[in-house]
Amino acid sequence: MSFDTPGYVLFLCTAALLYRLCPRQLRRALLLISSIFFYACWSLPLTLVIASVVLLTYVCAHGIQRAKSGAGRKLGLAAAVSGCVGLLIWFKYFNFLADALASLAGGSWTPWIILLPVGCSFYTFQAMSYVIDVYRGRLPAVRHLGRYALYICFFPQLVAGPIERADALLPQLTDAPDPTGEDTVRGLKLLLSGFFRKLVIADLSAPIVNRVFAMASPDGSAVFLGLLLFSFQIYCDFAGYSDIARGSALLMGIRLRRNFDRPYLARTVRAFWRRWHMSLTAWFTDYVYISLGGSRKGKGRQIAATLTVFLLSGLWHGANWTFVAWGLYHGLLCVLEILLGRKEKETDGWQLSDWINWVVTGALVLFSWLLFRAESLGQAGSLLSCLFSRWDVQTGLAQAALGWTEAACLTLALAQLSLLNRLSRRGKVPDIAYVFLTVCVLAAWFVRAAGHGAGVFIYFQF
Repeated sequence: MSFDTPGYVLFLCTAALLYRLCPRQLRRALLLISSIFFYACWSLPLTLVIASVVLLTYVCAHGIQRAKSGAGRKLGLAAAVSGCVGLLIWFKYFNFLADALASLAGGSWTPWIILLPVGCSFYTFQAMSYVIDVYRGRLPAVRHLGRYALYICFFPQLVAGPIERADALLPQLTDAPDPTGEDTVRGLKLLLSGFFRKLVIADLSAPIVNRVFAMASPDGSAVFLGLLLFSFQIYCDFAGYSDIARGSALLMGIRLRRNFDRPYLARTVRAFWRRWHMSLTAWFTDYVYISLGGSRKGKGRQIAATLTVFLLSGLWHGANWTFVAWGLYHGLLCVLEILLGRKEKETDGWQLSDWINWVVTGALVLFSWLLFRAESLGQAGSLLSCLFSRWDVQTGLAQAALGWTEAACLTLALAQLSLLNRLSRRGKVPDIAYVFLTVCVLAAWFVRAAGHGAGVFIYFQF
């Protein structure tokens, strides 16, 4: 049941209505049943995978809390983390690692057919953060298994985050709050914003991007156009999902954390990562970067921790050398900024240096999407060669098949999104703007129903 379908809207409305009609003491059970049903719609057999994660981490957390020795606590933590990581390795990285080992041995590997459970990377990280926090004494182990299962399985953020922390989400699920009128209005606005980002901007960009990256030798201008549109596509695709998740939860009075904060306005690469997929960045910062010493034990340790974080972040996104290269690329850029002492200054107005830093950062991030989107390092190298060779804008537009209608729709949609973001920060978004978003979303659903294609959320594959 994908978030960008009318079927999900019907499911969400039903769940939200039943939640409001239910007595408070039954709301958690309703949310858990709704979440299990939501996940089972993807794959009923794979609900056993998430159930195993819930049971393993629940038992290990209680074992850590009851352990009378440091060795016992460490054993419980190791069991939970190794179980979650082992699950990821089997479902997500087994073929990748087997192929790498076979290549080192001079042989080849025939990939096994292993179905990746949707949302596996997200709910395993959320479960690990809970166990680590129990181990560190930040919170007590949850006594009620059903309450803990709801924390892991809560359907708005189950499939692609944001990766929530137990100390923020568990109290809300325990209290089962009454949604206010403000929650409902804010939730509906977030839903409309998310649907607009995904159905209009991301899905309009996707066919053009796919055409460019499917070419053997595109014109340099076509590669640049494909990269530019992919930067819009991936942002609106994932930020759109996050808005839908937050809006869905707000209809039940539950607040999820923001996952994006205008990342393309960042003036350094490190600032970009503080604004992009913020819940994942915070997870790696708290549980990997700081654990490795962070910035507290000298420049050498900070650099090693930074590179480790970005290497793991690249691998988290997928079992492909392109993601490894993408992660290391960002890691090296961040290390360079650390060595140069570059920091983003918080200022009300932008000076010339701010604009220069913004352009440089934007160009570096734009280039990184080539590694992220390419199917292989070979394709990335080939497209990079095309990007810096011949340029003929007319040929590039023809290769990308970007027509006037698509260009006008994308321009209008991006202008509307920019205006909406600007006004929302001032708290002065007129209702007519959301009427426009509603019309656009309904039109996009109509186009889909007519058989003109549908886009899958990019981060569902992670």
